[in-house]
Amino acid sequence: MCARTTEPARISVELKRALEFYHGTVEDLIRELIRVLGVNETDRRALEIVLLEDEKATTPGVLAERLGLTAGGVTIMLNRLEKQGYIARSLHPTDRRRVIVMATELAAHRVQELVVPMIVESYKMLLSSYNSAELDIIADFLTRAGELQQIHRQRLRQVDPYSRS
Repeated sequence: MCARTTEPARISVELKRALEFYHGTVEDLIRELIRVLGVNETDRRALEIVLLEDEKATTPGVLAERLGLTAGGVTIMLNRLEKQGYIARSLHPTDRRRVIVMATELAAHRVQELVVPMIVESYKMLLSSYNSAELDIIADFLTRAGELQQIHRQRLRQVDPYSRS
């Protein structure tokens, strides 16, 4: 009976440690990617959003919503990314009042060169380490964890920043 009550607690502690380790290593990897690309975290995330879109394009409004930025903040960010050659802006083909933000070949090439080999290596290692049923459980866990992070982010967006005093 004692083993039953301690097993969930042990697994909980191990899961907490594993998630903390994983989050820390992802943050370290992102910091290095930021350094190599010569951008800041917000700019990197914007590039990721643009590059993951089907058409490798999005709008400033989508970026503002996803990044929690004002219209002015998005404009400043896009100016930086455009100056670095990572994005280009153009008028929407059917609605000339709207702007489309596209990743440039330079951005696509650099991210492809840096990130794709890591993704391929990760998939090879992980796919060879787990069977299909285990991979289904892992995918479900990661999807649910990501959904929770989105919920937490939305909650934090409702919180006023702490005062500086």
